[in-house]
Amino acid sequence: MTRTDCRLEPLTPEELTGCFPFLARTFPENELKPLNRLLELYRRGIYDMWKLVGGGAVRGYALLLRREGCRYVLLDYLAMPEKGNGWGTACLELLKTRYPQGILVEAEAPLSDLSAEELALRERRLRFYRRSGFVPCPFDNRIFGVVYLIHLWAPELPEEKSALCARELYRYYQLQLPREMLEKHVVIEGLCPSKEEHP
Repeated sequence: MTRTDCRLEPLTPEELTGCFPFLARTFPENELKPLNRLLELYRRGIYDMWKLVGGGAVRGYALLLRREGCRYVLLDYLAMPEKGNGWGTACLELLKTRYPQGILVEAEAPLSDLSAEELALRERRLRFYRRSGFVPCPFDNRIFGVVYLIHLWAPELPEEKSALCARELYRYYQLQLPREMLEKHVVIEGLCPSKEEHP
C-alpha cells in the first residue's frame, strides 16, 4: 500500500518522553538507549527526532544520528505502531527526501541459532528495507553482543560501500560512547580505537 497522505513533523522532547514506553515495548532492552541518553543526544544537536503524521494521527517515529564529517546519517530507530499498512515505507520515502545524502540502517542478522519466530521477524525486517532500496554492506561486526547487517540507501552507491559504511558506523559509536565502553562493546571489522581518533 502506498501512502501519500502523510508528512514528517519534529518530535519534541516531551513527545519523545510520552512515546518512550511504546519504543520500550518495540525494541529489545539491549538495543534501546535510555530516555535520558536520547534526550542528551538531542540537546547536543546531533539527534533528529521525527513523527510521521497521516490521516490526522501519529503513525510512527524515526530517530536519526548526524555527525559532522560523516557522509550518511544513521537511522537509530524506526517504529510504527501499525505494521503492514504502508506507513513504514512512506516514512522511509520521506526520510530519503529529508536526507538525500544517504541513510545507514542496522538490522539484526538472521543467525541460524535463533528461534523460528525471531528468525522470521529479522528476515521480514530485512525485506522491508530492501524493498525500499536499501542495499547490504556486509562487514563483520558485533555491537553490544548483537550482530547486524548494515544497509545503505544513497542516490549513488560508492565503489567501496562496505568499507565506507564500516568507518561511518564506527564513527557514530565513537560519538556516543566513552573509549572504555567502545573498546569493550563495539567490534567492527578492520577498525579499532588505536587506529581511529576518539573525540
